Amino acid sequence: MNTNAAAINAAAAALPAAAVMVHETLAEAAMAAARLTARLLAAACAERGCAHLALTGGSGGEALAAALPAALSDAGITPAAGLDLIHLWEGDERFVPAGDADRNDLLVAGLLAAGLPEGNVHRLLGPEQVDSVDAAARALADDFHRHGPADGRFDVVHLGLGPDAHVCSLFPGHPAAPTTGADVVAVHDSPKPPPERVSFTFDVLHRARHVLVVAGGAGKVEAATKGLGAPDIVLAPASGARGEQTVWYLDRAAAAGVPA
Repeated sequence: MNTNAAAINAAAAALPAAAVMVHETLAEAAMAAARLTARLLAAACAERGCAHLALTGGSGGEALAAALPAALSDAGITPAAGLDLIHLWEGDERFVPAGDADRNDLLVAGLLAAGLPEGNVHRLLGPEQVDSVDAAARALADDFHRHGPADGRFDVVHLGLGPDAHVCSLFPGHPAAPTTGADVVAVHDSPKPPPERVSFTFDVLHRARHVLVVAGGAGKVEAATKGLGAPDIVLAPASGARGEQTVWYLDRAAAAGVPA
């Protein structure tokens, strides 16, 4: 494991720039992203026999979680037709006990209610299970290597967008953000509480087949503008969050500073 912001910026710059889709509301943006997600997961299941989706938290993650069960059903992914082939991972998670209100994995409740098997949800171990956030990060990395996509490439990664242009738990100027040579990093002293977190790294984001960023609200204007600029993960980690294909879904308020 090393840190190298310049290498991450170069890797991001070598990937296609993001497309931008603007909708009137965050709910509409999230529904459009959820519908694309469902189509991509269905194609992955047909082509590779399973699909792997990394979820996100925050307002974007909440909107996506609300939209995804119906989008999957509309795409023909049901308990009787492929829902058991989909595996869920959190792109970042807070190192707090299971069931804590700060856990991002609470957002999978709708998908579990729709029939997704609990065993397909790859949860981060909490402090009631392991003695440190570093141990939790190692356990998640092991789970990803053992049970994640065979080629290490997520079919779809969902990302939210912080007002400071952070994605996952990769924050501007934080020493964990420019981690390379590892898929998972423990985050200590996060600038946003809770302070201990675990995140997938830019290495994972850059391998993803599809990265979908969902954000809304006037408070995200500056972050969206920076995130859609040239890669500079120290200033704006979102600018380095690219995969093989990247699409940003913004509501009209968040897109106010984005060039037409």
